[in-house]
Amino acid sequence: MSAPMLVLLPATSDTPHGFRRVRSSPGFMTTCGDFYVHESEPILATRITTAHLNAQDIVHGGFLATLADSAYGVILRRTNPDLIPRTAQLSVSYLGAVREGEFVEARVTLHKIGKRLMNGSCDVYVGDRMVLQTTAVFSPPMPS
Repeated sequence: MSAPMLVLLPATSDTPHGFRRVRSSPGFMTTCGDFYVHESEPILATRITTAHLNAQDIVHGGFLATLADSAYGVILRRTNPDLIPRTAQLSVSYLGAVREGEFVEARVTLHKIGKRLMNGSCDVYVGDRMVLQTTAVFSPPMPS
């Protein structure tokens, strides 16, 4: 099984400074909006739209967890292009509300990349306000 390539699109006037838009592979992530990866830092980001909101007019917690989980995958793949990480465990702590129009950054720290497991943490920010904190364990796919 080969990993789909991580494709970065050219910057446009809508692209935040220092970021490149990520072209999502076909599937679930195409329904989640536009994502941007920082050119040099381990950060995946997006701008919140009405599609991300719940009945309380704040971002749905499941979307924030999806953002963090996706950030791990994008950053792991950027540093290891042949890797297809699979989430084995994701712990999430919700720390604050996120509103429409805010630019949200998922900042990834990879703690260990081993042969069988990878560990990391991802803190999600709006500006300098942390709104989500996660830890995760990933495994490579098992051979068929």
